[in-house]
Amino acid sequence: MIVLDIQMTGMDGHTALHEIKKTDPDIQVIILTGHGSRYSAMRALVREAFDYLAKPCDVDILASRIHDAYLAKHRGFKFDDKKALNLMIPLHDLKTIPSDMSLKEALSTGEKFLAVMDERKILAGILTRMDVIRAVRPEYISGGGSFNEQSSRFSSMFWSGFFSDRVKAVSQKKVWEILSGSPPFISENANLLEVAHMMAAAPGGVLLVKDISRVIGIIRDQDIYAEIASLMKK
Repeated sequence: MIVLDIQMTGMDGHTALHEIKKTDPDIQVIILTGHGSRYSAMRALVREAFDYLAKPCDVDILASRIHDAYLAKHRGFKFDDKKALNLMIPLHDLKTIPSDMSLKEALSTGEKFLAVMDERKILAGILTRMDVIRAVRPEYISGGGSFNEQSSRFSSMFWSGFFSDRVKAVSQKKVWEILSGSPPFISENANLLEVAHMMAAAPGGVLLVKDISRVIGIIRDQDIYAEIASLMKK
């Protein structure tokens, strides 16, 4: 395998990658550059580079990817055919609600994920179970405060019996008041490892799937979990 820079005298890295793959398609190439860009990375991906790392690069990350490239060459490497598009739930299959609906009405639908539309019929976000759970916390926390502040560090000891009262109060809020905002976006052509990586940091356990210009669906944490479980059974 080869670790290759982009900016080089005589022949740049993209041209070198193309020539290397013409000579031997099985050679694994890792691009390591201090002048990286998304466009450059996409060019390298199209020309079948194994990875594209930016300088300065942690030596353990580089060593790990060199090891992965070795395994891909000598033990075989099965490329996944599935993309985000294959796991997503189309947006038109989701139940939609207006952003000014009360939370009580929204929860009465029985749906775990709801597409919230603003007054212009544009997607404002996805109402998730975590949005509701966060909203039930005391007002001084759910309203933008921080439970870690010095002044409230003992507060949770005094919350006994407060839960039902908070649920009742929150039930009358409008959905837009508790909506945590638009979930992260991912391309319909994203590979499943990228889906898992982004899902791990998604606060509501949901990703929006986009084509070039618009949202076309969502992927829930349970969707990527089911795919993982399915592969483990094989």
